[in-house]
Amino acid sequence: MHTTSTSYTSKALIFIAFLLISSVAFAQNKASVKGSILDSALKAPIEHATVAIVNAKDTSLISYTVTQKDGSFRLSGIPTDVGTKLIISTMGYGTFRKTLVFKPGENKNTGPIYLTIRTLNEITIKGARSPVVIKKDTLEFNTEAFKTRPNAVVEDLLRLLPGIQINMDGSILVNGQAVSKLLIGGKRFFGSDPTVGTKNLDADLVDKVQVYDDREEDPDHKLTNIEVGKIINLIMKSKIKKSTIGKIYAGGGTRGRYEGGGIISTFRDTLQISLIGLANNLNKTGFSSSELYSMGGFNRSGGSQQYDGTFGGPRQAGLERVISGGFNINNDYGKKLKTNLMYFYTNSVKDFSTKTFNQQTLDQTLLSTLNSNTSQGKQQKHTATTLIDWVPDTTKRLRFTANMTITPTNNTGNGTTNTYNNQTPKITDLLSNSSSKGLAKEFSDDLMYYTKLKKQGASITIGQSFLMRNGGSNDYNFNSLTSYITSINSSVLDRLADNSSTYYLAGLYLTYNTPFTKKLSNEFFVNSRYWAQSNAVSTYDKNIASGLYDQFLPDQSNNLEKYTFIQNIKNTLSYDIAKQTTLKVGADLEIQYVKYKFNANIKDVTNRYYYVFPVLRLNAQSFNINYVEYLTHPEPNQMQPITKQISPVETLTGNPDLVPVHEHILYFNYYGGNRDKQLYVNLNSSINLTSNNIVQSSTKDPNGLITSTYENKNNGWNANFNVNVNKQFKKTQKWKFSLNQAFYSRYGQQTFFFNGDEGVQRNVFLTGVEGIGVNYNSIINLNTTYYLNAALSRYIGVNYAPVNTVRQRVLTVASITWPKNFIFDAQYQYDYNPQAAPGFSKSVNVVNLAVSVLMMKQNRGQLKLSVYDLFNQNTSIYRFAANNSITNIEEQILKRYFFITYQYKINSHK
Repeated sequence: MHTTSTSYTSKALIFIAFLLISSVAFAQNKASVKGSILDSALKAPIEHATVAIVNAKDTSLISYTVTQKDGSFRLSGIPTDVGTKLIISTMGYGTFRKTLVFKPGENKNTGPIYLTIRTLNEITIKGARSPVVIKKDTLEFNTEAFKTRPNAVVEDLLRLLPGIQINMDGSILVNGQAVSKLLIGGKRFFGSDPTVGTKNLDADLVDKVQVYDDREEDPDHKLTNIEVGKIINLIMKSKIKKSTIGKIYAGGGTRGRYEGGGIISTFRDTLQISLIGLANNLNKTGFSSSELYSMGGFNRSGGSQQYDGTFGGPRQAGLERVISGGFNINNDYGKKLKTNLMYFYTNSVKDFSTKTFNQQTLDQTLLSTLNSNTSQGKQQKHTATTLIDWVPDTTKRLRFTANMTITPTNNTGNGTTNTYNNQTPKITDLLSNSSSKGLAKEFSDDLMYYTKLKKQGASITIGQSFLMRNGGSNDYNFNSLTSYITSINSSVLDRLADNSSTYYLAGLYLTYNTPFTKKLSNEFFVNSRYWAQSNAVSTYDKNIASGLYDQFLPDQSNNLEKYTFIQNIKNTLSYDIAKQTTLKVGADLEIQYVKYKFNANIKDVTNRYYYVFPVLRLNAQSFNINYVEYLTHPEPNQMQPITKQISPVETLTGNPDLVPVHEHILYFNYYGGNRDKQLYVNLNSSINLTSNNIVQSSTKDPNGLITSTYENKNNGWNANFNVNVNKQFKKTQKWKFSLNQAFYSRYGQQTFFFNGDEGVQRNVFLTGVEGIGVNYNSIINLNTTYYLNAALSRYIGVNYAPVNTVRQRVLTVASITWPKNFIFDAQYQYDYNPQAAPGFSKSVNVVNLAVSVLMMKQNRGQLKLSVYDLFNQNTSIYRFAANNSITNIEEQILKRYFFITYQYKINSHK
């Protein structure tokens, strides 16, 4: 053992020494340059000017930085004995360009470089644009400086841009902050999900990539830079203004797997029309994380298909067949009016198969329950949205959005449940069958009108919102209980529940902002909301003689109604303590009227509440602190004082004496970034104290009979602490590295009542993430991420055993574009869950492989051969603890298949 350890240590030392020697040799063959940038007239330093070294032949980016406060800059790792060009640019000044050739080991000092204020008639030199430009609040990348592989999509381009991170699920971070929308020429592209565009549009069509704050709903900049989302706006090349672009694909494989679809966009100056559609049985249900670009069953960029179906949660379990499609239309009527219309249709059929094993300690008895269930869910969904954005001048804006959704559903299921304990090997067997057919409809709209007033800094915002939701279903449930003990009777429950529900919400608000001095301002806010909701259930037993469900059960039926009116009158003073540091204090008077109607010879419950909530907030450049309070009212079914038969072994009784939950939350957010070093840190934490928390009080006997009700209880609170650190090395022309470390934690406790015991369950959830990404010249792309998840449960006040669950995951995604016209993809995932119950898999290895061949003119054709889950091990298992019990769940999931796909790109310009 000692010899082996020594051998490994020696090899590691030799490897490290080799890296050090290589690094020194590499550094000696490179050069560096430093200098300072000054205003030619004032001789003052210019901060945040972009300094870039590009290849003189093709202007591809070699290295770049941004000047410091004193105007200084330094660039290193510059290649030698090749033609390079130094480009310096900043807003308001003319661009400086100089051709340089560096010698090995040379440390060049340019001295002071003076920039002259730009005149209006200055001519831009084509082919020598700065690769990165900062224009006020907009960060702009010129794509000619970033070389992508053949057939690359926008996501591949974004991976090369400094400060931009693409996560495994396709979500995007810019300088550590989340991107909320992707626009094309300032227009929406299939809603607010940016991945629809990044994974389906070709990179070579993009001229510039702009990044700026999402202030569409925040015209007065009340949100800090930490809180506001980012928008990526793609400026397409001029030839796209009149063109038709897109792609179509089709494929098939073993086990009857298939897919087909495409996306086509037509641009005509101010009009843009896009069509998108797909059909498959590969569990690819949408156009983002299961996008068109990831053909053959898994995502080349490492998407969420694999991550969404394994240890840790029931994400993409089941087998799904889907047909989906839609259109997106943008049109500009001059510069003042923009419109968007989008429609989607989805028809999905999803089959589930689930095994659940629960063990619960009851006094001296260990009660075990094993359930096996299969089900099928059918759903059709029609969704239409529209946007009207009118900006008549620089002082006014009117923005209107509307959404309508219609969703028919049809679900069936059947299962068996076996119950036993350590004294009785067989207590009950439960056979269940269910079916449900329903229809849900929803309409919503939002209207915002904003205007600046004559007084500088003063403004008024008026907003309106409306939501209407109604639906209904017929639910059939058959339960046959076979008992093997005398204390429980065998029984059959065969019922129909006719459900209908409505929900209406109408809101109106007004915000008036006015400054008192340069540092002191006031915000007056009035907000009124009215809710009306109802839920009617008519329950019938089946008449054995007639075979009809005509035996009405009044004690299992209800017609619940809830009416709520809430009025807020809030006044907030804002004081600028220093530059980019603001303290906000105020008071929020909230008046609430809540009425519950049970409509079953049960007295209505009417309550009025008057609260004054404090307003306290501190905003700074890199952090903010915020304290809020609010109330959450119980639902009508939690208050209805009748006993509902949930199943042959379970009943639930409402409690009309419940009071609202009162929450006190303190938030802290921090964002730190160093653009020069490409290092970004995000930290957020919160503490939530809850009084009158609504908890379920349950009794469960050793044979599995359960009775439950609701109660209010204090002593509930939770705390969160999350930190994410991202470091990028994207300043060299060929090699690009990224490091990502993250830690997520949550501590929570809540009182529970179980079998007469009152206790507190404390849960700690910890997740550590370590990721590394490597990209070489868009030829080799490698991303590896390690996850460590721990869930720890402890009980206070009761003699319950602690429960620990630790899970590990390694996910590696690799892509090689070599030789020419060939792309090799590989994805490996390893999961380990050592605490899984007997009969459940403790580990799984999933391997996906693919090879793509590019063909035809301009690589418009692509043939792809792939295998998904090579070792046929893909498994969905998770485990959790509650009320002195441990539950293990395993779900059916997509397994091994081989696949072939062909894709063709459409690219027509006029």
